[in-house]
This record gives sequence, C-alpha cells and structure tokens, in this order.
Amino acid sequence: KTIKIWNLATGNLIRTLSGHSNDVSSVAISPDGQTLVSGSLDNTIKIWNLATGNLIRTLSGHSDSVDSVAISPDGQTLVSGSLDNTIKIWNLATGNLIRTLSGHSNYVYSVAISPDGQTLVSGGDDKTIKIWRVSR
Repeated sequence: KTIKIWNLATGNLIRTLSGHSNDVSSVAISPDGQTLVSGSLDNTIKIWNLATGNLIRTLSGHSDSVDSVAISPDGQTLVSGSLDNTIKIWNLATGNLIRTLSGHSNYVYSVAISPDGQTLVSGGDDKTIKIWRVSR
C-alpha cells in the first residue's frame, strides 16, 4: 500500500508515500523526474510530486485493479492498463481522461509507450499483445 523512494547511491530511504488503500502494482516516473505515478489494486492511479512526496491528484475511472502505468516521453500523457480489460489514456497535467481503449477480452497486465509517443503496446491475459496507433 506504500511506495518507498530510495537514494540509489547510498541505499538510504528518502521517504514513503502513503495513500493507496490496497497493493501498489505499478509505478512510473515522468521524463523530467518531477512526477511519480502509481497504479493500485484499489482501482485508482495516484500522481505524486516526487521531490516533496505530496499527492497531486487521484484518478478514478477504472472499475478494477490498475496493473500497469506508463508516461509518454514528452511527459504529457499517462496510460493505464487494468483488470477491467481496458486501457485509459489521461492528460497527466490535468488528470482528464482523453480516451478509453477496448479490445482486450481479458485483463490488461502491461502497457508501454514508444519513444516517439505515437504507439502504445499492451499485453493481456487474453494471450495477445496489441499495438495501438495513438493520434493526438
């Protein structure tokens, strides 16, 4: 239910982020290193200020556990994959839902975004990997 931030050089614990009401399944850090995003079995996504540890906002929209989160290379878009069989694309700065992608017939376990930010790849329990072209 927590996220621990560690100093890689010393191995010292910097801080613990608390706020999820169930296990944390995935984390991602924005390209500028300022924001941490976490997905949880509590069906939410939390956006944190990495420097202060403060919670910026909570995104609710999935009807089941959020198993995977990814941030686009430009730091503007957040993608989440869920056990509700969907992928959601969010505006990271505002928290607004941009769109929901349906196509998996079972849980979505993993999401990734290409370096140019135009392609999204998802892996699911339906034994498929889907490649999505994301237009802005």
